[in-house]
This record gives sequence, structure tokens and C-alpha cells, in this order.
Amino acid sequence: MKTIYRNIAIMLILGSTLSACKKEIKEIGTPASKLEAIQASWQLLKAVQVDEVSLTRESANITSFFTGGANTPNITFSATTYSVDTVGLKLNFFGTTSGAWTFDNPEFPSVIKFTPNDAAPFELKLNGPIRPQDNLKFTRPINATCKGASKLVMSYNLEFVRK
Repeated sequence: MKTIYRNIAIMLILGSTLSACKKEIKEIGTPASKLEAIQASWQLLKAVQVDEVSLTRESANITSFFTGGANTPNITFSATTYSVDTVGLKLNFFGTTSGAWTFDNPEFPSVIKFTPNDAAPFELKLNGPIRPQDNLKFTRPINATCKGASKLVMSYNLEFVRK
């Protein structure tokens, strides 16, 4: 009986000493501005085509299709506008060469909204954070219309690196 009380006392002492230790909370500083972080010139690093109709969402890395020529897809963001270098490209993911852009939420963006100068507006879903040390990642959806209904059939997952 004495050993039971002694074991309980030891467990209580150990439990109270272990629970008394707290992790020190450190300040991580002010979050980086997403608007300032995106303002740069970006060059295509990786392009992956995804079959959205397939059950397994099969994908193919098509980066070499764009990087094999004299020019790779580039995009430059200023505070409110963007421009795309499309010289010699077979496919322009942005549809036009320039326009305006905004985030859906400047503090916590999940979508970039593009308003081209001479085309219909569109949105690209962000696939990662927008910080000065990160690459720019987003998805370009491709829809097809059949019998009046629009359906997602393919997408491009694009990753750009700062120049």
C-alpha cells in the first residue's frame, strides 16, 4: 500500500514539474506586404498540364515546350498593372499583353483578378504564399462549353521565379 502512495506522489511531482515548463513565445515580426512582394518581373520556371476530367487527374510537365525557344513566358507586375512578354510564344496564359490586376483580398490573397486591356477579365487561383522569398504559383483553368454548360476540362499549374 505504501508503494502505491509513493508511486502516486512521484507521478504527481513529475507531472507538476513537467507542466510548469512553458515554451517561450517569440515575436515573428510584421507580415510581409503581399502587394509589394508580387511587384517584380517573373519568368516561367515550371508548367504542368492537368487533365481535370480524368479520375486520377493525370498531369504532364510541359515546361520544355516553353523553355525550348528563344523566349520563355514572362510577366511583370506593378502596383496595379501587369505586362506580359509574348514575343515568340506559342501560348499566352494571360490572353493579352497588358492590363490591370488586383487580389481578391490584399491581406490574405487566394486569387489574382486580371482585367486585360483588350479581352475578358479572368481569375487565377494562387497555389502558394506571396512573399519576397517565394516563387509565384497559380492555376490557369481551361473550361469547355457543352450543351450550354461550362465544365472544367484542363488546368495549367504555373510556377514563376523572380528575374
